[in-house]
Amino acid sequence: MTVKIFGALGSYPEYYLSKNLDSQAVVILPNKKRLKVFVNDFNIYSEFFQKDIKCVEFPDSTDPFDLESQIKRNFFISCLLTNKKILGGFTPESLSIQIDKNINKRIYEIYVNKNLNRDELIEYLVKSGYIREDFIENEGEFTVKGGVISVFIPFTGLVELDYFGDEIENIYIKSRLNTRKKINKVTIFPLYDRPIKSGSHQDIIFEETDTVEIKNLISKLKIISVDTYRNILDKTDLIFYSSGENENISTDIDKYKNFKVIELPIRQPVVIKNEKIIYKNKENQKIDLQIEPLKEGDLIIHEDFGIGIFKGIETKEIKGKKYDFMILEYADSEKIYVSYLHFDKIHKYKGTKLVSPDKLGGTSWRSLKRRIKNSLKKMAKQLIKLYSERQGIKREPLSLDNELLFEFERSFPYIETPDQLKAILDVINDLSSPKPMERVICGDVGFGKTEVALRAVFINTVNGRQSLVLTPTTVLSYQHYKNFKERLEPFGIVVENLSRLKNKKETEEILSRLSEGKIDVVIGTHKALNENVKFKNLGLLVIDEEHRFGVRAKEKIRLLKKDIDTLYMTATPIPRTLNMALSGLKDISVINTPPEGRVETKTIVSVHSEDLILKAVNFELNRNGQIFYLHNRVETIYDKAKELQNMFPKAKIGIAHGRMKPKEIEKVILNFIENKIDILVSTSIIETGIDIPTANTLIIERADTFGLAQLYHLRGRVGRGNIQAYCYLLVPNEITETAEERINVIKRLTRPGSGLKVSIEDMKIRGVGNILGVEQSGYIKTVGYEMYIKLLQEAINEESGSDEKDVEIIVGLESFIPEEFISDPQERMNIYMTVSKLENEDEIERLKEYLSDFYDGIPKAFNMYLEISKLKRVVKNKGIDRIELKEPITVIHFNNEINPDLISNITRNFNINRITSNKIEIFFTSSQMGKLIESFKISKHEEIKI
Repeated sequence: MTVKIFGALGSYPEYYLSKNLDSQAVVILPNKKRLKVFVNDFNIYSEFFQKDIKCVEFPDSTDPFDLESQIKRNFFISCLLTNKKILGGFTPESLSIQIDKNINKRIYEIYVNKNLNRDELIEYLVKSGYIREDFIENEGEFTVKGGVISVFIPFTGLVELDYFGDEIENIYIKSRLNTRKKINKVTIFPLYDRPIKSGSHQDIIFEETDTVEIKNLISKLKIISVDTYRNILDKTDLIFYSSGENENISTDIDKYKNFKVIELPIRQPVVIKNEKIIYKNKENQKIDLQIEPLKEGDLIIHEDFGIGIFKGIETKEIKGKKYDFMILEYADSEKIYVSYLHFDKIHKYKGTKLVSPDKLGGTSWRSLKRRIKNSLKKMAKQLIKLYSERQGIKREPLSLDNELLFEFERSFPYIETPDQLKAILDVINDLSSPKPMERVICGDVGFGKTEVALRAVFINTVNGRQSLVLTPTTVLSYQHYKNFKERLEPFGIVVENLSRLKNKKETEEILSRLSEGKIDVVIGTHKALNENVKFKNLGLLVIDEEHRFGVRAKEKIRLLKKDIDTLYMTATPIPRTLNMALSGLKDISVINTPPEGRVETKTIVSVHSEDLILKAVNFELNRNGQIFYLHNRVETIYDKAKELQNMFPKAKIGIAHGRMKPKEIEKVILNFIENKIDILVSTSIIETGIDIPTANTLIIERADTFGLAQLYHLRGRVGRGNIQAYCYLLVPNEITETAEERINVIKRLTRPGSGLKVSIEDMKIRGVGNILGVEQSGYIKTVGYEMYIKLLQEAINEESGSDEKDVEIIVGLESFIPEEFISDPQERMNIYMTVSKLENEDEIERLKEYLSDFYDGIPKAFNMYLEISKLKRVVKNKGIDRIELKEPITVIHFNNEINPDLISNITRNFNINRITSNKIEIFFTSSQMGKLIESFKISKHEEIKI
């Protein structure tokens, strides 16, 4: 019998199934967009209700090189065949996908003490699509080092198989902090639908296999459908319809004021009326666990003592309690022992010049810090002045027509990433406040900054105001024009383009209509800043890559933006630490997450080979794609184009280089964008912002001559969609050691968004320059990025009168990571350094949840270390000088800045031994640590605001 549930609004199907489903099942959604939302919300609810069932999408792509789709499908099938709880998410189209009839023979269940020939396993991994590398960076890679085979299995993690002869002696799984735990068994599944016969990348030849429709495999499972109005399978056990009435379900979260509210990072809120609960969407609070391990012998910077050498960690017993200390060596072999409570003062030295350790008690480090701080204080003063001026400007808040905005959001064909949603929300909040917006949207190429700008433009237009979108080049202006027109015109919004592509007559007509208010949105280059460009009611200015405009254009922008809303877009990385240091002074939204379905660009390093070029170009042409061919010498570029024309006689070839007239370059690139050219032979002048989804092969000759940031940006020109892209770095037989290093880094950084990784230090430096509007690279290279940002934060705090002082905590409780829990000192160090860099109590709590889940619980001393780390952050800026954290009596020393309510909190929560004018003595046991932390959650008596 089929059960039907009507009025299943919002995320009710996800909520209901996550609570009630306890076996393998299939859910059918009407389209891909609804499926992706379902997968997200179901997994959030499942985790919240502590269920051990996961939902995975079963994509309908039949492209044999669409690896991500095949990984998802094969993971689902492997869970089915190994009896793991799983919910497969389908669309009607994906139900007809053909799968390997004998896929069960290609799924390996590996357990401790199993006999499995090592060479047989390596052969299986290669045939299944796993790539052998020297170091593992990404999913689907493996390494062989002696008796250990490490495999990064999608949906599982990085697994180490420790061999003794042909027997698997141990299996370890690695955490995101590079620590390990033992497990008893693991399942390895194939990445591709069919076994690989030979070759790699686009040379892969697959074996022929008998296939069967996936329907056959799932027919006996429980079948559920959501808003699917046609019978696709013979039976459906449960059907959800969003239409119809349901007295227990609503999505009007503002109507039920007295209901309990639970905030989760779901996409669709829902009200469960009979339970009096609202499940409301909130920002996905993820923590960045990108760690950079400290190894013995590494140079470090201690904020107080300068450059030293890391010599490992040591556990010491003091008054019967154990603690971990970091050993640092300075000049003349002098050593200091640093408590884990002060690891936040230690940063890895990443300067480029050779240095020797500082002398303890010397003056060179202190004077260098003073010089940098003085330079930063001038900058901080300027930032605070600009901020204060901006605070004084007011305008009417923009009204939001939620129904119309909802319709516009629905017309976006993709699922917004969490970071994108956060940026959109930031922009909406800015526009609905009485203060003009001035926000920076930062995100890697193709991460969805344009959609954020589109939402701002839409709201601005609905409020009867005009928008100007400025781009540094004609080509970018044309691309934005096409995108904005496609998205906005269905809503009756008039979009025009002002650039060199318009003739005099067209330009005059646009200017006339613009001044009359008949054009809502203008996309243009600096030409749109000319004095003859008059708006009837300009309300929003969007600027793409402002740092690429000239001085005069920047000055015009400064005058134009005084009392209107301004949105900047930049692809230059703005790391989180800089963002936090500037919070309150500059509004920055960072989009770190790549769009759903974005496939990493495969990077292949090879000695220059005509055979490789033939294969690469033919492969791309055969799938109706386009090729960037980078030849960085103007003198020989025409010869190279002729050579390629002989190799590919049917291909249409274009040439672009810096000695051509700007209009000629534009014409070639526009022809390339409009698919009139198959192969574009160019120097490195091609726009970094160009978005050509059909150009997915990039060949770079003499890649060894390019800088790291340059290579990274060049590679960003391909791989903008969900099609597998390829970047070939061609090098001579012999290259320099530094060039080899650069090539290896770019090869490793294949993930979309890796531009924000620490390896690309010079890009971080550029990010600082662009945001602060000053050149600071010398100082950053001297002390390292992290130390520089810390000094910037201190300078801002001092200039704004909100100087933060660390509270001294004297610990008399056992709080460390026990050696018997994690024996490897390097792994313990990874955790200590990660915790030291976390900003607040919430981040530490999320890390604690992650580690507790990974290790199935953590020891008491480890838990106490994390709780003390929370306390250290909570007591900052609260008028507390020192805490002596001991049993049975803890002493809290305070000053006259303390909020009297905080004293009341402490006296209410604890039995008091003694209280004086500057300290409180409380009776305390380690089990009351949570209560102590909560007692400090109150503002300082007089909070100083900028």
